[in-house]
Amino acid sequence: MATNEAVPRQSAEPAGTRLRAGAIGLPGATMQAVATIAPAIAGLFFTQYVVSLTGVTAPLAYVLGVCIVLMLGSTLVQLSKHMSSAGGYYTFVSRSIHPRVGFLTAWMYIFYNPLAAGPIYAYFGYILQQELKAQYGISAPYLWWLCLITGAPFVAFLAWRGLAVSVRVLVTLGLLEMAIVFALAVSGFISPGPGGDNVNSWIPSHSLSAEGFALAVVFSLQGLTGWEAAAPLAEETDRPRRNIPRATMIAIVALGAFLVIVYWGQIVGWGTSILTGSSPKALVNAPDLPGLVIAHRLWGAGWVLVLAAMFSSTLAVCQACNNVSTRIWFKMGETGTLPRWFGRVHPVHRTPVNAILANLALSLAVGLGVGFALNASRSYLLTNGLVLVLAVLYIYVSANVAVAFFYLRYRRDEFNWLLHIGFPAFSTAALVYVTIKSFQPFPSFPYNYAPLIDGIWLAIGVVILAVLWLRGKDDWLAKAAAATVDADVSAGTGEQAR
Repeated sequence: MATNEAVPRQSAEPAGTRLRAGAIGLPGATMQAVATIAPAIAGLFFTQYVVSLTGVTAPLAYVLGVCIVLMLGSTLVQLSKHMSSAGGYYTFVSRSIHPRVGFLTAWMYIFYNPLAAGPIYAYFGYILQQELKAQYGISAPYLWWLCLITGAPFVAFLAWRGLAVSVRVLVTLGLLEMAIVFALAVSGFISPGPGGDNVNSWIPSHSLSAEGFALAVVFSLQGLTGWEAAAPLAEETDRPRRNIPRATMIAIVALGAFLVIVYWGQIVGWGTSILTGSSPKALVNAPDLPGLVIAHRLWGAGWVLVLAAMFSSTLAVCQACNNVSTRIWFKMGETGTLPRWFGRVHPVHRTPVNAILANLALSLAVGLGVGFALNASRSYLLTNGLVLVLAVLYIYVSANVAVAFFYLRYRRDEFNWLLHIGFPAFSTAALVYVTIKSFQPFPSFPYNYAPLIDGIWLAIGVVILAVLWLRGKDDWLAKAAAATVDADVSAGTGEQAR
């Protein structure tokens, strides 16, 4: 029977949060999502691969990719406008489908935000040491782990001090990196390479192939991953049911437009007539990141600004990932899904202090462990590439299913075929397609272990659920499905990071 009840009444506990309510507003929530996308990393690290797929039409592929991400964003908006929780997808899926499904969603999330930071620190250090050696002959093989062991504690300290402080730093870093990368794109338009300024990027027939263009479209979804990162900060956001949906859609549109311009500027700056082919001058054959090569040509000694943008992006994205990870772990500890140790809140700063410590330990362990085992470059591509892609597939698809369940079960009067069935089904198909294509041909060592790693991790989660069920420890189920703040935080409550 259709009902106007948002959720089944599974808990009589009063709604509220032990975190600092109203710590950030719409700008802070928006920058949280923007920083998790990592503008400089998304705009500079994947240029060669996307151009190798579709050539000059890479910017057009990103436009269509943004449209698909807007469909995924619509799913989050539809869920977050009725549910506000630090648990994010964990809570959404738990309330809409079943707490056990929500647990597995959060379990796979560990391969997304929590595991991402360590390899990102290390990879920036790797790029830094490569540039120092190439430009100045300085050999510093220790930089990758030095960046990790200094960056991770610094981000943890900011998180411990409070979300408002963390987001202020994040806003500063995010705006800095975006300004530098945008300036690089504009420089490409002003001083184009061979081929000059033209509109070839917007003519579909100039694509290398229809299949390559389609894959470039869906690959852009990976470049925009992170748009959903404002949702787990709902309990600390002013008027979350209004501001979280707005922050999500603003981040997607703003970063989508930003990345389209950045890709177009790099392509024009390199030279639209020498993008592909066997020539060593072709962009796809460049031994260095195209953005850095363009900066060397156009900015001279000012190329270090691009490196500064990467550094800023590294700190910002790791900070944003830390904010997401710690809130999800906090909520799982508070509801009893994880040990209650994770649910401890600092008495003064009102931050999830133990979750922050756990995330710091994980970042250091994964970053150093996999980095020393494989090297920093391989570590990044394995963990933040293929392993993350598979985990994100599970998470986003779970949310797409959850939105249909939620509106059919609890908000039938608001059900919309396009928003709750059409968009989720289309975006799910796109995600499955890009995942399949990511493994064709099947990658070599160590990347061929990605499906096994994700599969074993998912199996461990299923075993944990089975053990809890067999031992009769299911008290957490009701709490997981009711772990939201049922009223918006009043405007002006708490410390605002505007």
